[in-house]
Amino acid sequence: MALTNDDLLAISQLLDVKLKAEIQPIKNEIQAVKTELHNEIQAVKAELQGEIQSVKTELQSEIQSVKAELQSEIQSVKAELQSEIHQIKLFQENIIMPQLNTIQSCYTSTYDRYRDSVEGYERLQADNEIMKQIIMEHSEQLQKLA
Repeated sequence: MALTNDDLLAISQLLDVKLKAEIQPIKNEIQAVKTELHNEIQAVKAELQGEIQSVKTELQSEIQSVKAELQSEIQSVKAELQSEIHQIKLFQENIIMPQLNTIQSCYTSTYDRYRDSVEGYERLQADNEIMKQIIMEHSEQLQKLA
């Protein structure tokens, strides 16, 4: 007995219907697994984003805290430096400058004395030369007389 094309077509359609009926639950399961995985992925994603945001907020808070501490330390060091600079200026004004003025006046008066004595020394030297010449002349005159 030979099957006709219509018979084969009918058998093929029966197999297609039966195969579709058996494949449909598998498709439904795959779709359910896909949906469940998608939901889990979304839940994990939301959880991770929450944790990331939490860490980010915590880090920003710590950064602000460190920044405030550093600014406080900078202000403290700045105040100390200003105080030390003020003390140095006072020391310079009250101790160093008066001593420098004393040294300067002492040096100036010593210079004036030396300048005046150098002029006197030069006059003495000139007078000494004149006296030498006169003494030599007198010595020659005394030798001629003797």
